[in-house]
Amino acid sequence: RALHLIKPRNMPRSQKPTLFKTSSSLPRLALPFLLLTTPNSLTTTALTTYNDGQSHTIQSTLDDVIHLRSSSALILPSGQYQIRAPDGSESTIRLFMSSTLNATGGEIIGCDAFPSSSSDDSGTEAGAGVIVGSASRAEFYSGATVRAGNHFGYDAIFSFSSDGRLQNVTDTVVGSLQVPHTNPKSNSITGKGGDAIIGQYFGSTITIHGGNFIAGRGSASDGHSLHLAYDARADVYGGDYHGSWLAKERGVIVAYGCLSRVGDRLVGKLEDWTPLDVQVVEKDGGVVIASLLEGDRCKDDSGSKSSGEKLRFGAIWSVLCNFCLVSLLLVV
Repeated sequence: RALHLIKPRNMPRSQKPTLFKTSSSLPRLALPFLLLTTPNSLTTTALTTYNDGQSHTIQSTLDDVIHLRSSSALILPSGQYQIRAPDGSESTIRLFMSSTLNATGGEIIGCDAFPSSSSDDSGTEAGAGVIVGSASRAEFYSGATVRAGNHFGYDAIFSFSSDGRLQNVTDTVVGSLQVPHTNPKSNSITGKGGDAIIGQYFGSTITIHGGNFIAGRGSASDGHSLHLAYDARADVYGGDYHGSWLAKERGVIVAYGCLSRVGDRLVGKLEDWTPLDVQVVEKDGGVVIASLLEGDRCKDDSGSKSSGEKLRFGAIWSVLCNFCLVSLLLVV
């Protein structure tokens, strides 16, 4: 009356364990559970799908994958809590047709990748934080954080940080899980970090007023903090970004503020005056646009600095004049 997983000690990690029944009268599973194996444990994880067209609120820490469908909405209020994807998940939160996400707090964390010990490099992939699909809308405000999963490839030593995330500690052996170095392809097997936010397909709209967006790290390449593709669009008014921006396949990213392009980087200040310095990648018709603030707001910002410098110079000149006048009187 239970499910058991048999896994021989010498079985490769990539090989799936055998699932069998202990009784012929065993009932079928009624809940949408996924059985996932990790290097350290066996976890049972539920996939939560909202498809009732209603608004739902989460303000507590949980390990889950959340899907939004059929005009359903998810609200993440202000507060310190985490929504963490289980191992092997494509993303932590995914918006399908006509769904909505509003995040003003919490931390959305994509799953880290576990490398495979087999020669076919069949390990899991680093997960994205949020994927916004066709005709769906996501809005982010100060207080929200989206962090993608990491992937350090095959030849690495791993351990778990205090918050449960996989980290590369190749120089630290004690207390770590060391992946065997027996793969003849090991010199070429590497990993790519996950993307914090992905917008894809026509009608996908992302609006960012603030928040923190952190790309996943990888042994081959890091992920992107923003990734827009296939006619999706992002409007960026604020926020702090750790990782490049990618616009491809007619994807559009519009950043509002006092900004300029310097080579392949976009630098300056966003509309909320948050400093910005990110690498931008444009491929196959994707574009990253810097939209300057209307009026003289950018000029006023630089002008205020010039005025301050003039005041400081005037004060120094006044002191010098007074000193010269006093010296002249003493001589006379």
